[in-house]
Amino acid sequence: MRRVGFYITLTVDGMYAGVDGGLAEFGPAEPEHRFANRLMREAGDLVMGRKMYDVMGYWDTVDLDDPATPEVEAEFARFWRETPKHVVSRGRPTLGPNAAVLKGDVVEVLRAMKSADGPPIMLGAGADLLATLAEAGLVDDYRFLIAPTALGHGKAMFGSLTRPLHLRLVATQRFESGSVLLEYVPQ
Repeated sequence: MRRVGFYITLTVDGMYAGVDGGLAEFGPAEPEHRFANRLMREAGDLVMGRKMYDVMGYWDTVDLDDPATPEVEAEFARFWRETPKHVVSRGRPTLGPNAAVLKGDVVEVLRAMKSADGPPIMLGAGADLLATLAEAGLVDDYRFLIAPTALGHGKAMFGSLTRPLHLRLVATQRFESGSVLLEYVPQ
């Protein structure tokens, strides 16, 4: 059975995006980026909400031949491009290479993907999709990179939950930048 892992950067006040939809106030330092690169390299598939896919689509545009592109970013872009992406959308978004709209009910499709053998499935989602999949019991690993920033207002990661999400802390990692990685599994 495949594991489904969720990874996202959050502010200390639990926001995954500012009011404008981004988190430009925090750019990961190289060690944090390397952690994300490892997760992307290990993923067999990405299941993503459409808005998150739009944000991450930046990685399709990175010029891998430009010597000014930092190696850690070029590496992430390569892993991004190699990994099949399944985008959850009600419409018909324009998608880049190696991406397709996920057809059918996302809970049932992810349950079927998860039941097969293979590498982990990485989830990229905002509050609504995370709540849907977490409440269906489909997320095995939660990884939150807590940025040393508070926004006060923005998009709250857990604002769409309809019931408490009980998690058990299994690992932590502190980075020189002041960010902290918290790794959880469902209780």
